[in-house]
Amino acid sequence: MRAGHVPGARGAAPGAAVGAPPSRLVAWRIIPGKGRGVVAMRDCPAGTEVERAPVIPVPRAEVFQRPGAPTTLEQYLLAWEENEPGRELALGCGLLMVYNHSAEPNVELRDGPEPETMSVVTLRDVAAGEELVYDYGVELWFPARE
Repeated sequence: MRAGHVPGARGAAPGAAVGAPPSRLVAWRIIPGKGRGVVAMRDCPAGTEVERAPVIPVPRAEVFQRPGAPTTLEQYLLAWEENEPGRELALGCGLLMVYNHSAEPNVELRDGPEPETMSVVTLRDVAAGEELVYDYGVELWFPARE
């Protein structure tokens, strides 16, 4: 399980006006030595929201707990609302589950402005074509590839 997002401001109240989600700033590509990954489609300054996507809350109690390597599904779950029973984990939609790990991230996942969304925000300026990566924040279950 990935550590997930950076807890922050809660989602906006239902019906509240929020900014339009970003469009066409990211795309997935095959990243040599890593498989799929997400790249910037244009130059983005630090602080740019490059993606906003819904998440599906998953109760921790519904995840099969067993010893050994994580299942494929478990590898794609994010920590979500750890202090809210029934909403401890989330499955990200959009490209959220395709961003690769790096100990030197250039994006982070944050609470989105709408309920049950996440935003991907650049931590520094990124160039068009650059892979966007975040720190999973957990002990990796695979060999790290930078």
